[in-house]
Amino acid sequence: MLLFPLLFSFSDKTEDAKKLLFKIERSKDANQIFYDVHTTSKNQLNKDNPISIYWIKKTEGNKIKPLTWIQQHYAYGLDFTYTSEKMAQFHFVSYNKRSFTLKQNEKECFKVYTQLNGKEVIVNRIFIQIDGGTFWFPKISKVELHAQDPTTNKKLIEIINP
Repeated sequence: MLLFPLLFSFSDKTEDAKKLLFKIERSKDANQIFYDVHTTSKNQLNKDNPISIYWIKKTEGNKIKPLTWIQQHYAYGLDFTYTSEKMAQFHFVSYNKRSFTLKQNEKECFKVYTQLNGKEVIVNRIFIQIDGGTFWFPKISKVELHAQDPTTNKKLIEIINP
């Protein structure tokens, strides 16, 4: 827990932007969940924790907070199926039907990739439409996967109806 504040003590916004992989936004409120690459000083993935996940609680004055244990293990956490210094494969703990790969692009920047219509795309943002339900069983009417084609930079959106 003591490492957590150190992850966000950067004063250089450009450096922070390089670490950001993607974010999740929800219709429920303005709070956002950020997924940042966690690297070593040699720009290799931290094999034990390749992605750092945290909230920006806009409803609480932009406070940065870690995921709760329940959020980590049942909702927004990641299950890594493979990790190395160069690549990690994972899926969300709440949705194992889609796999993702964290790897470097040609500029040696880490990005998250997934398949969309048989083509590899870069994941930029995920939006979750929540229409009621309960804490344990929210009613999710759709999930939007915002991505881009790495070759053409064309923006793409996939609508997933769970």
